[in-house]
Amino acid sequence: MVDILIAGGGVGGLALARGLARSEHRVRVFEQFPTLRTGGAAVTIFSNGAAALAGLGAPLGGLGGRLDTLRFDTADGRTIVTADLTILARRTGFPVTSVPRDRLIEHLARGVPVEFSREIVDVEVRPDGVTAIDATGDRHEADVVVGADGQRSAVRRALLDPAPAIENAWTTWQGLSPVLPELAVNATGVCVVGQAGLVGLLPSGDGLLMWWFDVHRPLEGSPAAALAERFAGYGPLVEQLLAKLRDEDLESFRHVTHRVPNQWGHGGTTLLGDAAHAFPPTQAQGANQALEDAWLLSRALRVNPVDAPGALRRYEALRARRVRKVSRRAASERTNKPLPPPVRALTRMIPPSLIGRAYIAQLRGVSSVLNNETV
Repeated sequence: MVDILIAGGGVGGLALARGLARSEHRVRVFEQFPTLRTGGAAVTIFSNGAAALAGLGAPLGGLGGRLDTLRFDTADGRTIVTADLTILARRTGFPVTSVPRDRLIEHLARGVPVEFSREIVDVEVRPDGVTAIDATGDRHEADVVVGADGQRSAVRRALLDPAPAIENAWTTWQGLSPVLPELAVNATGVCVVGQAGLVGLLPSGDGLLMWWFDVHRPLEGSPAAALAERFAGYGPLVEQLLAKLRDEDLESFRHVTHRVPNQWGHGGTTLLGDAAHAFPPTQAQGANQALEDAWLLSRALRVNPVDAPGALRRYEALRARRVRKVSRRAASERTNKPLPPPVRALTRMIPPSLIGRAYIAQLRGVSSVLNNETV
């Protein structure tokens, strides 16, 4: 039996705990907040993330809103490209879904032993184990410590690099609410791209719509008023949304990027999710890559409990090369920027089925679970 301590009770940490629930290991999750962190709007779970959830023993089982089509429009109402996402479901067995984050967190937390108000601030690695030190000074011994404590990870600072994730010029303003009912009840997501940035609209189940604004200049004054001014002229759907927004509906998140090293720990320590590889949300892969990490790491610790440090290094090597591809694409922020007119003209000629097949190829390139990797 291996004693495993997971620092962080977010999507990745809880998913790892669920994946290890069927093992004989002792698993503890330490969460710095007094309750589950159910903030945030919705999470787009692509087929790779859904496959990881199923492999971890936590299939989505109807949570959220299924996305069969994703359309990108220009601010003046012209369609740039449409993706047939049903191809992903047919090829992998798992559809694309937008899931409210609070429901995903509650789903993952079922049966998971979480100790709240436990903030890990330091880690000491010894030849015979690991000591995690919390904010009260209490010391917690374990065979393995996993830093799943987000982009500001104390575990990462202790093990690898004190440098914070690097901010860029982009910020996401987002929310989840029962607006645009004609869109919220169907299975089509819409993204509108123009000079002001990108607006995303995704049905998320139960009449809820996930919406967000990616902006590359700071907002001044009232965020709702500033967004209404900046995104004026983005078409009727965006205008209807802007008319409903209030400042209290909006949460903001700066876009950040971590350097993704080849090795994420030493001895019986490693990292998972944003602690290892925070990157901007423009590829909609942040939660999916955390779930991929959890899937492969749980597999590594179940299969190789005797040589845990060796299993951790093999897990890191496999995941680093996958996630580095996503990080590079996301850091470019290219999906938030208008395409030149000649490129737009070409993309309009691409059939939705071909775009769907391109999504499949891209997902396989960044996925451990779809390639059934083993450590």
